[in-house]
Amino acid sequence: MRCFRGWIESIVEATGAQVIPIDGKTLNGSYDREQGKSELDLVSAWSSEHRLVLGQVKQDDKSIE
Repeated sequence: MRCFRGWIESIVEATGAQVIPIDGKTLNGSYDREQGKSELDLVSAWSSEHRLVLGQVKQDDKSIE
């Protein structure tokens, strides 16, 4: 892990790029039993440098992975 982080940091420094973390989450308790809808699955992109969510997309079929 330490080597990987060092490698990523060197790329960011050399190129001036920003790493944009992308993560998928299931929102527990977001299901609707009465309408037969399952929990909401979201994929989010995050700007660590600016502490800002850049975007979120709802996934229909558990295709987060």
